[in-house]
Amino acid sequence: MNKVLKKLNEYIFLLLPFSIISGPFLADFSIVIMGIIFIYLSIIRGEYFYYKNYFFILFIAWCVYLIVRSLFADNVYLSLQSSLFHFRFIFFSLSVWFIINNNFSILRKFTYFLLSAFFLIIFDAYFQYFVGFNLLGTEYDGYRLSSLFGSELIMGSFLIRLYPLLIGLIILNFQNNYLFILAFISYILIDILVFLSGERSAFFNLILSTLIILVLINKWKLMRLITFIISTIIIAFIIFINQSVRDRMVNLTIDQFNFAGDKLNIFSEIHSSIYLSAFKMFENNILFGVGPKMFREICYNKIYFVPDGCQTHPHNTYMQLLAETGLIGAIPIILLFFSIVYLLFKTLIIKIQRKTFLNDYQICLLVTLFITLWPVIPTGNFFNNFLNVIYFLPVGFLLHQFKNDIKL
Repeated sequence: MNKVLKKLNEYIFLLLPFSIISGPFLADFSIVIMGIIFIYLSIIRGEYFYYKNYFFILFIAWCVYLIVRSLFADNVYLSLQSSLFHFRFIFFSLSVWFIINNNFSILRKFTYFLLSAFFLIIFDAYFQYFVGFNLLGTEYDGYRLSSLFGSELIMGSFLIRLYPLLIGLIILNFQNNYLFILAFISYILIDILVFLSGERSAFFNLILSTLIILVLINKWKLMRLITFIISTIIIAFIIFINQSVRDRMVNLTIDQFNFAGDKLNIFSEIHSSIYLSAFKMFENNILFGVGPKMFREICYNKIYFVPDGCQTHPHNTYMQLLAETGLIGAIPIILLFFSIVYLLFKTLIIKIQRKTFLNDYQICLLVTLFITLWPVIPTGNFFNNFLNVIYFLPVGFLLHQFKNDIKL
């Protein structure tokens, strides 16, 4: 029975990229099953070291804080929707760690599955761009490609948030000429797709992650540089010939920042209003915030209200955490981000000294989490179930790689 469960967990893990593409239900259901199987197998085997580490203990303590804070929110039921079962994501990450720990060779298979999922998106998205609709019949409006994600305009976010992970896995597992050519082509196609998605945050993350990877990695550095240059040339050509794409990615960005006006916006006038509303909530609830998922509920309160400032969430990870969970809830995530910055900066310093600190695979894993936590950019809802599946997947790989550094 234990062997069957172990195999089942591995199959769910391998299929996870396709589960994410299918939508929120299957992705969330998959990680819950993975977490339950992991808890059972780890206890049966007596492998309690997965729980005896700083990361797990601090994350569970943070989740308990979120639940307690929700119990004192204005709308307890709504707030608990975000916080009550948020702990499932850490068990999902531990499950990924468990799977890799017991079958390291599965990383090679997972690379194939992740690459296949990317190529499925690539084929469907380019079909949608050139034909006008994708394989499921979703039409292209000329501004933003959605591919298999349909009305959920998150294709760019999906690609870029797992892109560094894919690069790291390819570097780790493959060195033959066949995959080199495949990677060369896929990098160019993905770069262009992230741009065509119309998601400016995703495109910024693409540039940021690429620059960090080019500076820090050793293997295939020249190949990634060449593909990025080719992608940039093609993107420039698209901007020149495609008016709608140029309007979305260039003209609208300039207009929203209001560079020519007397008031410089934070990303846009609406974003500025949202952030001001979130800051007012934080200012009046510095330690504990207003409660998870409460921004949408109380932003119309006259104390916090700002014209055009009410949305479902503040559209920035740290503004959301400060507004909804206060300093107590935000500080652990801030410290995690600075820990990643420290490791990447230390890698750079040691690299300048012609020594080695982290390998290329570990660097790519850190970059994956770095762009998720990068503060100076609009983001999705930090407590969104679907996004958290994407967020916490690389965490399992990181836990496996840095397990000796987080033990008690």
